[in-house]
Amino acid sequence: MKRLTVISIVGFLLVFAISCLEKNKDQTKSNTVKKIQTLINDSNYEGARLEAIDTLDPEVRLLYFEADSYLGHASHDDVRCNERIEEILYDIVKKVPTKETNLNRDIYAELLTLYPENQLYKKKFIYYDRKARGIIK
Repeated sequence: MKRLTVISIVGFLLVFAISCLEKNKDQTKSNTVKKIQTLINDSNYEGARLEAIDTLDPEVRLLYFEADSYLGHASHDDVRCNERIEEILYDIVKKVPTKETNLNRDIYAELLTLYPENQLYKKKFIYYDRKARGIIK
């Protein structure tokens, strides 16, 4: 009889704990969705895309694709491909010495082609392009 009572109490506590975790998970998801939707409404599509990029939740993924569509990417498959290319190119360019002006310029040109709205890529491309043409020493 005591075992049955203990098992019942443990079972109740487990069910209670799981339901609390689910509520917390739902609240976190709700907060994430609201944050992403606010970013989209504020026309911060890149921020919204970055906020939603790592989730597997279908509702949040839809917001990712909505934000991404405002950035003018061709398709969601292209977006994933572009992100992988960007990651590879950025890892490479971080390792290229600054004295390799032409190589840095060419890599930033590729990154700028993928994401023309990215201000870092734009500034770096302009800098290395001017340096390659001898405008900057």
